Amino acid sequence: MTLPHGGNLEAAALTWDCPVEAILDLSTGLHPDGPPDWLGGWLEAHAHLVARYPDPAGEPASTALAQTLGVPVEAVRIVAGAQGAIEVLPQALKWRSLAIAVPTFREPIRCAQRAGVRVRPFPWSAPPPSASALWWSDPHNPCGRTAPFPEGRTGVLDESYMPLARRRTLGVLPGVIRLGSLTKTFAIPGLRLGYLVAEPSSLKRIDPWLPPWPAPTPALHLLPQLLPEWEGRDEVVAVLARRLTGLLHNHGWRLHPSAAGFVLGRPPVMPDFASARILVRTFPEWPQLQGWVRLGIPGSEAGWRRLEEALSCPSP
Repeated sequence: MTLPHGGNLEAAALTWDCPVEAILDLSTGLHPDGPPDWLGGWLEAHAHLVARYPDPAGEPASTALAQTLGVPVEAVRIVAGAQGAIEVLPQALKWRSLAIAVPTFREPIRCAQRAGVRVRPFPWSAPPPSASALWWSDPHNPCGRTAPFPEGRTGVLDESYMPLARRRTLGVLPGVIRLGSLTKTFAIPGLRLGYLVAEPSSLKRIDPWLPPWPAPTPALHLLPQLLPEWEGRDEVVAVLARRLTGLLHNHGWRLHPSAAGFVLGRPPVMPDFASARILVRTFPEWPQLQGWVRLGIPGSEAGWRRLEEALSCPSP
């Protein structure tokens, strides 16, 4: 089964003729603990917020996030998930060319090409070629490699899978747009929360391309409640990612070292994930990654047992 992105549970359920609830979804980098246990009660208590337009400045989320990241609030923009910014950055910043390490998440390439930007792909291991902008992911998706944004370059730093402790050290980077997702850490992709951190002069160029309301009102009010849990959630990912790496090594997988909440690996024989109803991320769009699989972290002991059983069952 070929899916353009991870997390497409409805399509998988139709293909496998099973309920969505029967699928173990390891195709994303969402936090294995899922949303906070208290989130359902919070949403019920704050259901009245759906009748209120979002604050155009993204409050109270903007101030809370700026304080957490240690940057001025005027350097922050809340967006509807990182994708909400990816869609407009090439046009807003008037790039002529974009260098990007591949294989990678394809959305920056798609949006740049749609805007008429010349895309200059380069291998992970190679230095970036010259271009008017550089798109740099740290950790990289899908391999999980971590490397700082190259000095002297301008462009976008996609830090969607970066731990908070590192994000706090970055500040406002000259000539660089920091792009972040908040849905991965808190496992709330349905609420669409992301951000930009940049010099105010850069944000003024981007603002006219953003919608007047940055994210749903409940999401803007929820974020200040989520942020205190961020570091603890990062610690969970670090521990469980080591467990996942060890499990795959024990089954003979060739792995890329990963600093993210997923692991990219190549099994000696492809497991029968479909029969086990385990959704994983493969990359038919990248010939270089044929035979490779990106696995997220199971969120329960039952999920770990199910994965281990599937790893021992080769595809027919």
